[in-house]
This record gives sequence, structure tokens and C-alpha cells, in this order.
Amino acid sequence: MPMSLWGRFTSARSAASAPVLVWDAALDDDEVRTIAQGLPRDGEFAPAAALLERVGRDWARRVVAVTALGEVAALHPEWLWTWRVERPESPDPLVVMAAATVRAAWNARGAKQASLTSGREFADFHELLVEADRACLLATEAAADDPTPWVSWLRVCRGLGVSRAVFDARWDALCERDPAHRAGHDAALQYLCEKWRGSHADMYTFARRAAADAPDGSPLVILLVEAHIEYALRMNWDGETDDTDFWRAAARQTDLDTALDRYPVDAVPRHPSALSDHSALGYALARSQRWSELAARFEATDHRGFHLPWTYPGGRTFFEQAHAEATRGRPRR
Repeated sequence: MPMSLWGRFTSARSAASAPVLVWDAALDDDEVRTIAQGLPRDGEFAPAAALLERVGRDWARRVVAVTALGEVAALHPEWLWTWRVERPESPDPLVVMAAATVRAAWNARGAKQASLTSGREFADFHELLVEADRACLLATEAAADDPTPWVSWLRVCRGLGVSRAVFDARWDALCERDPAHRAGHDAALQYLCEKWRGSHADMYTFARRAAADAPDGSPLVILLVEAHIEYALRMNWDGETDDTDFWRAAARQTDLDTALDRYPVDAVPRHPSALSDHSALGYALARSQRWSELAARFEATDHRGFHLPWTYPGGRTFFEQAHAEATRGRPRR
């Protein structure tokens, strides 16, 4: 593959193999990250508008860009308000506004368990989600064929606890626009898992069907592994329960082997969600203590890992320990 096609993902990469946790929604798209990080400093919306124009109908990359822009706008919204006022004919600021309001709601709630979340935090969370619900409605009306705001709306479904009928209608609308949308499937899986609005059975039925229907090389083939991660998380939220037997069970290993075979470490073309995809597979490999295969995943991502699922349970410590175990004795690049 020509180097130019990899440029936006590989610029400013370090040759060292120290593990790096990535927390921002740009994943490893350096162009998106650079533009998003410059918005609060420069206060100009034009780079964001131009980025989304260039991305166009590449829905997989568009959702990464919109989510990253929304993450910034949730904390520094002035440039987004200006964009909306100065480009009233464009649906793009509305799509970003929907993502930003959802992000602001989750910022207000925090990442703690429900039992550790205060009443004030829950109240702010709900109030902002109601705003996000309206923002998603406006965005879906303005961007009629774009699946991106429907992903934001599925995230609202989870937070507000809407009925399954409402969720299903929004899920169907997203699939009409892009039936293989990676971020959309992830949002649906979260709604359907037991810790949110569904059950283990709902989650596994959804994940198995999606993974089975997806072509080889699609990131959807790893959904069943993500379902296993969610199941294990439910029984091991505090990180103190030994889940080794769960992960090393023959059924789990078969599912993991299948996902690894169908989403190879050197898969091309490279999907915009690759960092997140490899991180989910890497996390499962670490829980399964398959260190040599984990090392290959770390090398494929320049020793980076997306913070989810690496930071639960066990947090940064588990990520660093897994990296040390996987790369022990391997030559440094």
C-alpha cells in the first residue's frame, strides 16, 4: 500500500515501544485529532467544516470525525455555535451538536457505577440527555441520509432508557442508511447489554447474528468478542474476581479464534475503527493470557491501545502489565 494512504494515521508516530493509552475519540486518525485539538485554541470552525466536507460519505470515518469534534465541543462549544449561525444551510453543525450534547451528558454523569453516582450527577445527566434527544431529532431531519446522528440517538436511547420499540425504530433507521455501521452496532450492543437496557441473551443474540452476517475483514466480526467482554465486565466490575476460567473456556476461545482469523492483524483496507477493534481483541487475548498473539496486535497499533476496554476492570495498570508480558523478550523496533 502506498505510504500516502497511511499518512493521516502514521504521522508523528514514535519508534519506541512504550505502551500508550489513547483517550480521545479520534482514535489514531491524526488529521482528525489535529483539527479537533486546534478548535478551542483558534476558535475557528472552518477547519472542522472543511474536514467533514473532505470526509463526505465515508460513513466509517465520518463518525470518528464527528465524535471527536463533539468531544471537543462538549467542553468548548463557542466555535460550534458560530458554525451553526454562519452556515444555517449546512446539516454538519447540527450533526456535531448532537454528538456534543450526548458527550456533555456523559461528562456530567461520570464513569462511575450507578451506586457511586450522585443524585445531582444523575439529574444533570438526564437534563442534558433530553437536550441531546432534541438535538438528534434536528440532526436526523437535516442530514436525511447520514447514519451518524442516528448513532448519537442510539446513545441517547441507552441513557434515557427508552422503550425497546423506540430503540428498534431508530436502529432500523440507522441500518437503512448503513447496515454495516461499526459505531452504530457498538451503540446498539451497549443498549442491549444487561448493565444498560437489555440482557445477556439480548446482547448475545444481536452480536452473534451481526458477526455471522458480516464479511471477513469487517470490524463487525469482533462483536461477539465484545459481547464476551461485556459479560465478563458484569461479573468482574471491581477487577477483583478471577475471570481466567471464563476467558479460557473452549467456547470463548473458539469465538476469539474465529474473530482473530476473520479480522487479521494486517487487514487491508485499514478501517477507521482499527485501533478500537485491535484493542478489543487485544484485551481478550490478554484475559486469555495469549501473550505472543497480543504482541502482534500491539505492534499493529504502534503499541497504542484505546482506553476502552483496556481501562476496565484493572485500569491503566492492567494495560501496562499486559503490554509488559506480551513484549517481554521481544526486540524493540
